[in-house]
Formats: sequence, C-alpha cells, structure tokens
Amino acid sequence: MASKKRVKKRRIKEDQLVTFTVKASQFIQQYFTHVVIGLVVLVVAVGAILVSGHVRRNAARESEREFALAMSQYNFRDLATAETSFKQIADKYGSHKNGELSRYFLGKTLLAEGKYDEALKAFDRYLAKSAKDAPFRAAASIGKATCMEGLRNFAPAAEVLEELSRTLDEKDPRFFDVLLQAGRDFEKAGSRDKAAEFYRRVAGDATGTLKDRASVALSQVE
Repeated sequence: MASKKRVKKRRIKEDQLVTFTVKASQFIQQYFTHVVIGLVVLVVAVGAILVSGHVRRNAARESEREFALAMSQYNFRDLATAETSFKQIADKYGSHKNGELSRYFLGKTLLAEGKYDEALKAFDRYLAKSAKDAPFRAAASIGKATCMEGLRNFAPAAEVLEELSRTLDEKDPRFFDVLLQAGRDFEKAGSRDKAAEFYRRVAGDATGTLKDRASVALSQVE
C-alpha cells in the first residue's frame, strides 16, 4: 500500500514538472520576441551607463590637464595664449568644475589685457552660472567693478561693491578694501554723501594704512 502511495506522489510531481515545462515553453514561444527585445534593451542601457561614466571620467581628466596648462600660461603672463585656452576650456567643459573656473580666469585674463568690455561679460557669465558658494564669486564681483571703473562707469561699480559688502564676511581680509573702493567710486560718481558713509566705516573700524587712507578721504568729502 505504501509503495502505491509513493508511486502516486512521484507521478504527481512528474506531472507538475511536465505541466510547468510545457507552460514555460509556451510562454517563451508566445513572448520570445518581447523577451529578446527586453534583454537587448537592458544590455544597451547598461552599456550606455558604463560608456557615459567612462566618457565623463576622461573629460574630467582632460579638463584638468588643459586647465593646468592655461593656468601656467596665465601665471607666466602669456595672456594672449591663456585667453584662448580659457575660452576653449569654458566652451568644451562648461558643466565641469574646470569649465566654470575657466570663465572666472578668462575674466581675470581679459582684465589684465585691458579688455574691459569682454572681461565684464566673462565675470557676468561666471556669476550667472556658478553656485552661490563658488570660491571666486566675491573676487568676480570685485573684478566686475574694476572693469566698470576702467570703462568710467563709477556709479554701477559702486553699486556692485555695495551689494558685495552686504554679503562679504567682515573678517574677510578684502572687506575694508571693498568698502574703501566703493567709497572712491561713489565719490567719482558725484555721490559725496554715499562716499562719506563708506569712508566713515573704514576709518572707524579698519586699522593701519587702510584706516589712514579712509580718514584722509573722509576729510575731503565732508
């Protein structure tokens, strides 16, 4: 009796296996094209991700190499070559860190060449595209104001510096220089009261030669 039960159970298992195999075969035959397409799409997607990551890594390494060369040209005052290099890096690697930095140093290079209009545009592009905590935002604003001074646009330059003074940390070593420069620009723009306001802040809170220069300037506008 026990032997018959074991045979019956084995036949049930075999029947279930056969049924599963048949159904699986039917499913594969029915959806074979869809399965193949799905596998192909999966392989292509994985491949695209791997290739994209490889391309990004190569682009980052290449941008670092080109940026280092451009900085060397800038530091050795080969300004015309540095200008071309920074422009190319900003165009090619705009979304990379070095592409962003190149926009700033392009502004610095153009400013050193006396190309105030172009430098102003480069600083504006850097300020427009860089993050709020980007390392050279304050320096770019100072560069922008310097370009405006070179173009004899003293009132807008003073406003840029006044805006910067509101966000710049008072412990920043450039803080009182910014105030003094703003005061000078307001004075040149004919706004003696505003100039006195900035000179007074420097004369009251700064030390050393900055304090002395601000005190002299204040005495001339009051």
